[in-house]
Amino acid sequence: MPDPVITKFLPGHDYRLPSTKNVSLEIHFSQPMDCEQITNTIQINSTTANGDVPQIDTSSVQCTNITAAEAQHSPWSGGVDTTFFYAASLVNVSDGIHQISVNNVTTANGTASTGSFDHFLLRVGQDDNPMVFVGSANYSSSLLSSNGKNSYTISHKAPGADQFRYSLNFGTTYSDWQPYGNGGNTTIGPKVWSGTSLQEWIGEHVIVQYWSRLAGSSDHWQEGDIDQPFNATRRFPHLFLHGTFNQYGFDAGLPNEMTQGKDGLWRFNFMAEWPSNVSLNAWGMNPDGQPDQTRNYGDIDGDFILDRIPPLSLIQNQINITEAPPSPYLVNQIVLNDGSMRYELVGVGNRWSQLALYILLWIIPTLTGATGVYIFIKSFYRVKFNEIGVVEEKSMVPLAVRRKFKPLVNLKLGRSGQYAEQPQSASAMVSREILPMPNTPGQVEAPPVFPTDENRRTVLIATMEYDIEDWGLKVKIGGLGVMAQLMGKNLAHQNLIWVVPCVGGLDFPIDTMGDPIIIHILGTAYEVQVQYHVLRNITYVLLDAPIFRQQTKSEPYPPRMDDLDSAVYYSAWNSCIAETIRRFPIDLYHINDYHGAVAPLHLLPEVIPCVLSLHNAEFQGLWPMRNQAEREEVCGVYDLDVAVVQKYVQFGEVFNLLHAAASYLRVHQNGFGAVGVSAKYGKRSFARYPILWGIKEVGSLPNPDPTDTAPWNKEQVKTDTIMIDQELENAKPNLKRQAQEWAGLKQDPSADLFVFVGRWSQQKGVDLIADCFPSVMENNPQVQLICVGPVIDLYGKFAAIKLARMMEVYPGRVFSKPEFTALPPYIFSGADFALMPSRDEPFGLVAVEFGRKGALCVGARVGGLGQMPGWWFTIESTTTKHLIQQFKIAIQGALSSKPDVRAIMRARAAKQRFPVAQWVEDLEKLQSTAIDIVHKKEAKSARQSRFNTPGNSTPTQPRRPTPGPSRAPSPIRGRSRTPAHSRSASRNPSRAGSPVRAESPPPLPNGGLGHEYGPGHRKKLRRKRASGVSSIAPVSEFEDDSSADEEVTRTSRRHSRNRMSDFNPLQMITSQVPLPNAPFTPSGLSTPQRHSMIGTPLAEDWLADSPRLTKNPNISLLSLPTVKGEDTGKKSDYKLEHVSPFFTDPKKEYTEAFEVKLAKLNGKTSEDQLCIEEYLVKSEKAWYGRMRMAEMGKSMPSSPAPSVFKMDRHLSPSPTPLNDESPAGSIFEGSNLGPKDDFRNESRLDNRDSRTDTIDEFLLGENYTAPTGLRHYLRVRFPFSEWPMYSVLLAFGQIIAANSYQITLLTGTVGEAASKLYVIASIYLMASILWWFLYRRLQTVYVLSIPFIFYGFAFLLIGLAPFGSTVNGRGWIQNVATGLYAVGSASGSVYFAVNFGDEGGAPVTRWVYRACIIQGTQQIYVVALWYWGSALTKSSAHGATGSSAAMAPTRVIIPVGIVLAFVMWSVGYVLFYGLPKYYRQAPGKIPSFYTSLFRRKIIIWFFVVIIIQNYWLSAPYGRNWLYLWSSQHVPAWSIAILVVFFFVIVWAALLYVFAILSTSHSWVLPIFAMGLGAPRWAQMLWGVSNIGLYLPWAGGPAASAIAGRSLWLWLGVLDAVQGVGFGMILLQTLTRFHVFFTLIAAQVLGSIATILARATAPDKIGPGDVFPDFSAGAMPGLGKAWFWVALLMNLAVPVGFFMFFRKEQLSKP
Repeated sequence: MPDPVITKFLPGHDYRLPSTKNVSLEIHFSQPMDCEQITNTIQINSTTANGDVPQIDTSSVQCTNITAAEAQHSPWSGGVDTTFFYAASLVNVSDGIHQISVNNVTTANGTASTGSFDHFLLRVGQDDNPMVFVGSANYSSSLLSSNGKNSYTISHKAPGADQFRYSLNFGTTYSDWQPYGNGGNTTIGPKVWSGTSLQEWIGEHVIVQYWSRLAGSSDHWQEGDIDQPFNATRRFPHLFLHGTFNQYGFDAGLPNEMTQGKDGLWRFNFMAEWPSNVSLNAWGMNPDGQPDQTRNYGDIDGDFILDRIPPLSLIQNQINITEAPPSPYLVNQIVLNDGSMRYELVGVGNRWSQLALYILLWIIPTLTGATGVYIFIKSFYRVKFNEIGVVEEKSMVPLAVRRKFKPLVNLKLGRSGQYAEQPQSASAMVSREILPMPNTPGQVEAPPVFPTDENRRTVLIATMEYDIEDWGLKVKIGGLGVMAQLMGKNLAHQNLIWVVPCVGGLDFPIDTMGDPIIIHILGTAYEVQVQYHVLRNITYVLLDAPIFRQQTKSEPYPPRMDDLDSAVYYSAWNSCIAETIRRFPIDLYHINDYHGAVAPLHLLPEVIPCVLSLHNAEFQGLWPMRNQAEREEVCGVYDLDVAVVQKYVQFGEVFNLLHAAASYLRVHQNGFGAVGVSAKYGKRSFARYPILWGIKEVGSLPNPDPTDTAPWNKEQVKTDTIMIDQELENAKPNLKRQAQEWAGLKQDPSADLFVFVGRWSQQKGVDLIADCFPSVMENNPQVQLICVGPVIDLYGKFAAIKLARMMEVYPGRVFSKPEFTALPPYIFSGADFALMPSRDEPFGLVAVEFGRKGALCVGARVGGLGQMPGWWFTIESTTTKHLIQQFKIAIQGALSSKPDVRAIMRARAAKQRFPVAQWVEDLEKLQSTAIDIVHKKEAKSARQSRFNTPGNSTPTQPRRPTPGPSRAPSPIRGRSRTPAHSRSASRNPSRAGSPVRAESPPPLPNGGLGHEYGPGHRKKLRRKRASGVSSIAPVSEFEDDSSADEEVTRTSRRHSRNRMSDFNPLQMITSQVPLPNAPFTPSGLSTPQRHSMIGTPLAEDWLADSPRLTKNPNISLLSLPTVKGEDTGKKSDYKLEHVSPFFTDPKKEYTEAFEVKLAKLNGKTSEDQLCIEEYLVKSEKAWYGRMRMAEMGKSMPSSPAPSVFKMDRHLSPSPTPLNDESPAGSIFEGSNLGPKDDFRNESRLDNRDSRTDTIDEFLLGENYTAPTGLRHYLRVRFPFSEWPMYSVLLAFGQIIAANSYQITLLTGTVGEAASKLYVIASIYLMASILWWFLYRRLQTVYVLSIPFIFYGFAFLLIGLAPFGSTVNGRGWIQNVATGLYAVGSASGSVYFAVNFGDEGGAPVTRWVYRACIIQGTQQIYVVALWYWGSALTKSSAHGATGSSAAMAPTRVIIPVGIVLAFVMWSVGYVLFYGLPKYYRQAPGKIPSFYTSLFRRKIIIWFFVVIIIQNYWLSAPYGRNWLYLWSSQHVPAWSIAILVVFFFVIVWAALLYVFAILSTSHSWVLPIFAMGLGAPRWAQMLWGVSNIGLYLPWAGGPAASAIAGRSLWLWLGVLDAVQGVGFGMILLQTLTRFHVFFTLIAAQVLGSIATILARATAPDKIGPGDVFPDFSAGAMPGLGKAWFWVALLMNLAVPVGFFMFFRKEQLSKP
């Protein structure tokens, strides 16, 4: 029989009981035992707080045998049943652990015993005793208390413990074991802990570990907190999720920390592609950058209870989440109870909200982009129906009050807000009625005695168009000439000096001959004859030389503005103006356009006040200065120092005359003095022309109507009081009949008669009339058309051909006369409508005259047009289709108007005021302000010079005055010059010595016109008067009073200038030397002799007939043959003679082809295949294609080619500076002002430019050599495109420089450290600045080829990196490669700015096409780089190292890196030796360039955009791209197919659409880009905020990945479109030079913003609150302030562009 055993112990072994004093025990045996012996052998051992040990209550002992029937059978097989039990009570039980031992109990019969010493435990205690209730009492809110700073108290509640230790840092470190004793309180010291900021916790936490000898365990814990949020139980400092979604903790940017709520539960919304797995880590990433291994939790057995395993275990301890949450949920929320360590997955979020966001992101950007285009069209494509005319600006101040307080208010001139009204004396404005008028036409009176007015001002103007009224001479009186004539007739209160050239073909009388002007051109002195003619208050200075005589009265301007001929002409013109200023006491020089803009530079360092009127800023006078030779030659022609030219004239690689005037105003008048001739033209000129950006603004001096001489009360006529003029309306039918009869049209009083009168040129839009009216006539049988005017360019020529054909197609309805014609008044009064479809119109005087005479205007609302009643269409694009469409809408609006509406409009038009008086008043303000500015600057300069003089003892050199014979010394024109300061002072003697004038004084400094002697320069002159006419005193009577110099020095400029009471210009200019006896004497002023000077351009012919006053017979008269050396047979080869040809169709090939096509003329073909501009564009492309072939040395086809590149150049061979039409009657006076040829056969244009076949059509020259070798091949077209090969290579340079941190992708870095980003960004920043300065100082070819050296070394180091001996060594090699690539990448802006250098004038559609091609290719390149970086990142992530690509297969990296290195070096070599000549020149200087940048609001806003986008979007940019390749459900090749689909197919489709739309609307891409809003922000929201990781409604994991990446790629395409659009904004608002600097500066600002973003942005390492996670619901994300800040700032980007783009376009008129 087996020995007895204990079968059961009650209440149970290690039983836990609440505190009690009595405990009942039962001990069961398998055999009846000795009851008394049991009582005696039981031993009790206890660990209690008070040391008490419980005892057996012997009175309670009971022993009972159990029968077989009562026995409880064991549930286990082989178990022993109970047959006996012993029962007793323990008394005096204390809290603690009690051990009950039973030692070798024998059976009742004494035959057997248990033979063992059995121990049983009982634990008794309170609920918070961790020794008893280990699971529930492991946390106590009262365990820890604070005694003050860094001192705490533990309140023990663990009776039964023998020893304890504690930790204040969540078990990181523990104290030594200490005896528990009786428990109570234990004071502990400060917390000892170190870790990262993310590992730090709030409040103080203690963990107390207890050990019990009886229990034999130290697994007894109790924790507690103070200052813990929510007062919730806390057993972890933190809980971080680690998994593949965040590269097992190495990606610190993604949110991965669980949050503990008030209920004590930990929660985290986990969104990922399912299945996924994570582990929980209490500490996350340690300071060493590695995941903590001490407290890592997972679920090994899948029982939803966290398991903790040793760090070195090979078991993968993770929580596996295999399924997506059930519908309609989107996210699995992990919920953990840290007390029980049990977690659960709860579905949150809404998948249908995700679907709604998905749809919105697909359609909203496109919809808003299209809406933006629609709104733009509706807002700015309207035809303004001006029913009233000029509307007076409203003012809150009543007119009476304004008049009363007018002197106290700063009135403005025009609308520019630029000029403050100056106080005027009563005598400031002198009525011209006080001046004597000519008695007889042609008779010259004695010079008048001007009114004695101390404030009388002398103003000089110089124009090539003029009208000498008493001589009956008119030279092409167009807009500029009319305004000059206006000054002569209406500025009687001023003395006008009017410089004009004598042109060929006119007979000029001989008046008062002056000393010849000696000028220098290319170091050689030449002579220009001068005579003076006085008419009222005007002194005409007539310049006569063959250089001027080669022009005619109908063509007073040289045909070109870039060759030697024109340079010599304008040099002579400006030198003569400068010399005239020296000879006369000029108060102000009024510059008109560019022609005389450099004249003030010849006077430096003397400064004369100037104002600049812009009549047509499109023409500026340009000569190339691309290299040192050209620079010296141009400066030599203009006789200006190179330093002066660089400071004032040079703009880039161009000698720019108009820029000289702007620079002069900028330097000497604080940028004041430039005005446009209409209210809008000044602003538009300032916006369009970069040469004007150096000054503050261009104001407005609106031209008046020369016939509006009535008094002006500063108010427009009240339109509501105007009634229909019945007399005019009654006469209208008869006037129309006369006009129809004159033109040979069908006499129909009901016909709608349209009339165009003006120059037939592209600017005037005559081609639009020829294109539109076939359709208009076919749709409106009552329409008739009259077109009259001279042909100016090819547009006019082809319009003449087309209109001639229209006369045949629509007989009796069309009249065309392409020549100067005297028009009867009824042409204007009989017309119903006047056509004004100008592409650009500074003022539009013809519109005013037509309106005044009863014709309503239909035209373009540009420049000065749009003020008269009529139908005015806006021009938002210069494309032909747009102009035709807008023009036709305006015409249709006019035709559909009712008769009574037309009648009242005609009445209002007749009453419109453009008063001369207002113009005179505004001009007075302009001139006075300019003079005052110069005076103040001179006074300030004088004070500074005086104070800066050592000891203040030596006064500065005085500015010598220019007194007249009868006036006091005037300081307005100082004459003190030194050779060191004035080149012209030493090289421009205007009167060389002459042996025929022995009685003349010896030559003086500056040719007798310096500060000592000379006309108008005398200090004191003796004069004799006879009969009121001054006589010339002998030279011997001139006395020089040395004291006068001192007096002048002390005399103020204003005081001296005011003493000119009896100024007589002839006295001044003839007072120095006696005039020759022939052909007139001083007393013969009233009997001028006519000297036949009919235009003979040859110098020898001209010399035979003209009087010579020169003192040096060795000085030749200025003529082109003399300058070129043709007359001596020693012709020089000048750089300026090698000019690029204009397309003029000299052989009439394209003209004849067009005439053949006109056989199919009808309303449809006229606007399509017979559209003049489109035909000319194609013809020009073909012609330039032939020229390119000739330059390449290839044979050329003789017939017009169908298509070549479109060139946006002026087609006119003679850019005509005229811009404003004068009143028609005066424009076309005389019927013999132009040729009468039929323009279908031959034109004035052809006669001028036609050449024989033997002459080089393309001006290549006899010694031209075609390019060979690399230069030849780089100009060859790329296969299947029109791109030259060099453009492809430059585009390649732009593509590979897409991002400054691409090298980081190549090295496969898992997470870019802040320090590395700072270094890369700093290198990129410094390299950007370096490339800018290299571009400014070196030939462009260097800047385009050197970057490839850096690229090559970068790739070479990448390939060699695997050979590094250590991990750190390989890392440093890659870091150096990173820096080299950043240096090369910083040059990307150069390639964008200078590509297609020989086609800078390409139209917008071409640039859209090019930009889209490059941008699309660049996107594919970036995608490939991101794939490479993503693959290496995954490799590194699986290795859990966070290092670099050192582990990647060397067989891939090494060959790829080395091959790419040699490719880069090869490209650099080919570019350096093969780029065309355009790139082998250094950019020229641009004065005040940096100041001008900040005058362009688009540049400032672009910088703001760069800062916004880089600060908010640069940090998560890499994470955004990683989204593309992060899916585990689709292979890489499927993503590659998606990329090809979107960035090739979709991109090509968008390219096609925008290319089509841009043919009519050049603005469409920029406006659409603005309307897109913030597609990059939207893409990042989808890619980095987790919302796009899994799409449960898509149909499956693979479908989810494809759908999500499709949206991401679509947003990427839109972002690329927006980037192209913003680039187009820069190209349409800035020059290439400005574009390059803007992009370089943007790179610098972007680098700074990127550094700041990495350091301070809310999304610096991850999405943050900028891109919150919306997957669990919208409201938490919408509640993030940074989300709204970033969104609104990114949405502000297109808003700012829209505000500035339209106003600052360069091409918009």
